[in-house]
Amino acid sequence: MRRKAVYCNRVLASKLKRTLTLRTIGRKEPEENDLHPDSMSYRRLIKYLPEPIFVHDGDTVIFTNQAGLRLLGVTEAELLARPFVSHYLHPDVREKAWHRLKAILGTDEPNEFEESKLVSAAGEIIDVEVSSTRIRDYPGKGTVVQSVFRDIRDRKREEEALIQSEKLSVVGQMAAGIAHEIRNPLTSLIGFSKFLKTRINSYHDYFDIMLVELDRINAIVQEFMALAKPQANQFRRHDLIKTIQSVLTLLETQAIMNNVQLSASYDAEAAELLCEENQLKQVFVNVLKNAIEAMPQGGTVAIRLTSAGSRDIAVSIEDQGVGIPEEQLPLLGGPFFTTKDGGTGLGLMICYRIIEGHRGKIDIASAHGKGTTVTISLPKNE
Repeated sequence: MRRKAVYCNRVLASKLKRTLTLRTIGRKEPEENDLHPDSMSYRRLIKYLPEPIFVHDGDTVIFTNQAGLRLLGVTEAELLARPFVSHYLHPDVREKAWHRLKAILGTDEPNEFEESKLVSAAGEIIDVEVSSTRIRDYPGKGTVVQSVFRDIRDRKREEEALIQSEKLSVVGQMAAGIAHEIRNPLTSLIGFSKFLKTRINSYHDYFDIMLVELDRINAIVQEFMALAKPQANQFRRHDLIKTIQSVLTLLETQAIMNNVQLSASYDAEAAELLCEENQLKQVFVNVLKNAIEAMPQGGTVAIRLTSAGSRDIAVSIEDQGVGIPEEQLPLLGGPFFTTKDGGTGLGLMICYRIIEGHRGKIDIASAHGKGTTVTISLPKNE
């Protein structure tokens, strides 16, 4: 694929050189700030290509196609008003970009595609791959550089999802072995500690501490066992609204004790999908408990079920809690990472594994001090 892209770039550069050489003879020199070259064939060749292409003289853009304008979210006038490398390239890659541009001016061969970052007009960081080549005899400019960009944001997201999936799979396999090895001796320790406590009249405080810690270890082992189980292996058709309502009934008492109000809304009378209901209940219980515990001063947890297009159902759970710092959001769902005192970090990881088994996804948005929104998307028919 990379060789094919470089080959296409060479062909494009060759056509551009030939076209500009032929059209330059006897033609009027273009104005300095004209984004459209004098060659009509060049414009037709470049303008509607699907990949963003920029022709630039150093830091000044001379021409770009429609895909380039869409990528940056700008108009031609806006693109002309600002230096390209200094404004639209991310600061982390500018120095390397200048070195690549200087190197390309010494050869007619395009350089290899390499990862880079652009910054759109809206401030969004865009992951791209870029390859550049030298163009000789550009009308009114002489030698310029043509850069071809490829938007790789979707590919990056897919790679991250694959890495997360592999991570969950490996942790699940590890969990099965660890839980099995720990559970038998742990049962003996708990049993004998309780037995000794009834036989010894002193040191009861120490025995209580030991039992509390042993129970904590046992809870971690239980979560490991849940993580190691095969997921979503008995799909049946269930109404997701009824599933959510049963979970809300289960957690109503805990919510009242924490001065939290649970508010649910549904945009449909029924939301049927194929699922393993008990596993989805486990996910909603875990997320709702996290939301309740995130509001020590009380508040409202809003649960909303919506149809995300014709194929998906989305359930968002929004709290008014303390929120999560932005730098910690990418760590959520990893083993043993938790924002709660005394938490294990496995609960949310189990949720990710269950939803992945249902071919769905979990998105978490949060602002520190403003609350957290967890959105769970599930396919209706898979």
